[in-house]
Amino acid sequence: MIHLLTTGGTIASTASDQGRNVAGALSADHLMERIGAAMGDEHPVQSESLLQKPSNAISLQDLWRIAERCEALLGEAATEGIVITHGTDTLEDTAWFLQQALGDCRRPVVVTGSQRALHETGSDAPRNLVDAIRAASAPESRGQGVLVVFDEEIHSATLVRKMSSYRLAGFGSPGYGPIGQIDGAALRYALRARPADPVPRGEVIPRVDILTAAIDGTCLIDAAVTDGARGLVIDALGRGQVPPDWVPAIERASSAGIPIAVTSSTGSGPVRTVYEYIGSLESIIAVGALPAGALTARQARILLIMLLSAGASRAELAAGLTRVAGWPAD
Repeated sequence: MIHLLTTGGTIASTASDQGRNVAGALSADHLMERIGAAMGDEHPVQSESLLQKPSNAISLQDLWRIAERCEALLGEAATEGIVITHGTDTLEDTAWFLQQALGDCRRPVVVTGSQRALHETGSDAPRNLVDAIRAASAPESRGQGVLVVFDEEIHSATLVRKMSSYRLAGFGSPGYGPIGQIDGAALRYALRARPADPVPRGEVIPRVDILTAAIDGTCLIDAAVTDGARGLVIDALGRGQVPPDWVPAIERASSAGIPIAVTSSTGSGPVRTVYEYIGSLESIIAVGALPAGALTARQARILLIMLLSAGASRAELAAGLTRVAGWPAD
């Protein structure tokens, strides 16, 4: 049995009187009715409306709830796989969180959505949902962790990013490409993901803020800490650089026990200590910052939240932020 968990988004939209999309209006049953002709009797699917909201409204509490439901279903012997429909704005965040929470999943967990609503001309919703169900049913999808299926491609949840605000080819994996392709009913994997063990998480969800570095950008580190942030992610320049006047604020926050992860805003590639000057990654590590490898700022934030919720030590935070869960291998 494939379990379909719907959370809303464009794929579950209806048209408003003004001709705009009302995201999340369709229930799981309505969604299955609309794609029933395309799916036929190929795979038995049990549908469940877990949430009905646009993905900009997905909360951290929602992520915890989705993971708990997946864990419960994966514990049932009859579950062959799980498909989660989601709005595209934060689809990569939920997929990444589930990858960290579930590890290799034992059975496939596949996340999908659409760039066009079902009522729009040329909607990609039926194709993406059918493909996701096929991927979740395929034995070769097992052990690959959480997958994202979109536009006839299969991506690792670790690598996938939203690449376009409107095009049907809305998602990609910068620097790697998809790990597999879907051609009708045929699946072909060129790579296999390497999911790591699940990251433990607690019940109390701490606040972690993202701050973006830019030329002469205002340093809001002190303000974020004063306002209650329990962790920070700096989306830095290039290999992990920040403006020189950010360094004292990073030192103050780190000395106060606030973990600060550093990511690159370039879109592809890790941070690395290749420069030596005030504001370089080397200089901010020296005052307490933690490099986050090739993680995006949004990935590092979610991982830092999970680790902090479980009471991780500074050493555990440093090790956790350099995890490579899900990176593909030949």
